Amino acid sequence: MPFHPSVYPLCSAISNELRDLRRQLERLAERLCLDENFVIHHVSSLQLFDALTQHVEESACLLDRLSDGMQSAEALSLVRLGALQERLRSALEENADDVRLP
Repeated sequence: MPFHPSVYPLCSAISNELRDLRRQLERLAERLCLDENFVIHHVSSLQLFDALTQHVEESACLLDRLSDGMQSAEALSLVRLGALQERLRSALEENADDVRLP
């Protein structure tokens, strides 16, 4: 079942917000990397920044696909982060009346 037409621009706007958030996270991580002491003691935190930016970007891409009118299951199948795809697939399946995902 397609979304109501009013949802498409909202998905696009949320996608833009997520990308802005991703850019801010990247800038913050870059600033933290300038502090050698921080880098030495908090490598795992810097790796978390990378994971967060990937997650945010994949979420934004998913919303872009939905705003372009792609069906949910197809848009979800293109999510490159396996754990994210599985969580979203589960949420979609839990809320589907009679829709089955591939």
